[in-house]
Amino acid sequence: MRDGINLENKGVPDVVISHNVFGKAAQAQSVALGLPELRVIIYDQPKGKPDDVEGALFAKQVVDQLEVMVQESDL
Repeated sequence: MRDGINLENKGVPDVVISHNVFGKAAQAQSVALGLPELRVIIYDQPKGKPDDVEGALFAKQVVDQLEVMVQESDL
């Protein structure tokens, strides 16, 4: 979170990626640190083994959210 906020404060557009387990904490921290508009992608934490197929599913979740952010942004 702090890296993302520091980059944004220096004028570098940034997106923070977080598991859903930390989603509320990430949003609260961005507000507490003065950057409530920080772009945060929250995705479901995989529950299987690292080599399970579900990893690809969760990666697609992140990419889908990122595509929406890019399309909606003025970057």
